[in-house]
Amino acid sequence: MKKLLNLFLPAVLLHSIAYSQQHDHHAATSMPQAPLSFVGIRSTPLSDPELKAYKMESSVMTIIPGGADTVSHRHDCELFGYVLEGAVEITLGGEQPKVFKAGEMFFEERNILHSLTRNPDKTRQTKILLIFIIKDGRKGYTRAYPEVKK
Repeated sequence: MKKLLNLFLPAVLLHSIAYSQQHDHHAATSMPQAPLSFVGIRSTPLSDPELKAYKMESSVMTIIPGGADTVSHRHDCELFGYVLEGAVEITLGGEQPKVFKAGEMFFEERNILHSLTRNPDKTRQTKILLIFIIKDGRKGYTRAYPEVKK
């Protein structure tokens, strides 16, 4: 599988930027002043017969200057993030936050708790290409705790 991803990922990165489809993410994306926003790029089934139940979904996430999302959540899929511009601070699995800068890539294992996404720069936005490898029927996003009704 590792060899497959090493061959597959560069092709996906180049191929996915040319297409535009909506990626369904959490409700914060619909708020006009939300710290995070998403633009769908592409969703396509994988062609390898051994992976026929999987698809690749991609989107570009933009984080406003100083913006943060602290809603703990999980992705029932593998997630790769390539920082296109700026930097992002991420906390996964209760570990210490890590910062990834433009030109760097991060990986989120399936169902790991993700509790922080933050743009540490208060003057410039951050853009990240997100690549999800998801099995049919699994959710791409699930809050760790139910949303509190006001």
